[in-house]
Amino acid sequence: MITAEQRDEVVWLIGTSASDCEINLTCQVETSPLRVLTSVATALFYMNEQGIEKVSHRKALVKAGRAALKKLGDM
Repeated sequence: MITAEQRDEVVWLIGTSASDCEINLTCQVETSPLRVLTSVATALFYMNEQGIEKVSHRKALVKAGRAALKKLGDM
């Protein structure tokens, strides 16, 4: 269900610190909120599928996802 390119992006995101993960995605919210939502959903799906329990990364992803939803709602 996840392409190799998406998997590579997720692996990169969860390979960084939770703070870097959040900052990277939050910076993209202004220009591409839909892409951020897609990245967040893909990352969470992959983490669930692989049994990855990084709670701090999950919180960072959810925070970025909320920011993207807010931006889409304001458009």
